[in-house]
Amino acid sequence: MVNPRPGEVYWLEPSSQRGHEQEGRRPVLVVTDARLASLGLTWIVPLTTTDRGWPLHVRLQVGDRVSIAMCEQLRPIPLEQLGRLVGSVGYDDLVEVRSMIRDIIGH
Repeated sequence: MVNPRPGEVYWLEPSSQRGHEQEGRRPVLVVTDARLASLGLTWIVPLTTTDRGWPLHVRLQVGDRVSIAMCEQLRPIPLEQLGRLVGSVGYDDLVEVRSMIRDIIGH
């Protein structure tokens, strides 16, 4: 079983898409630590390469590519849905994504 760490980017193949969630195979950023993984879950934020300039999105550097974290689509997933490790983001990028998530949930 995958043991994801915060800041790692994986391929996700979700079992079903609902509402405005991004569908299909796509990269996702892990934002929670191993304590949740011990329950078989992790919280992720989907990534895209399309910059719409939305205020809830955060630009990230994933390897040699720029990606956009869609923080409004934060959600838990079972670890089994994580595929291959793509790469990771830097500490400052992870902090920025987590800060945006705190702003969204009002904490």
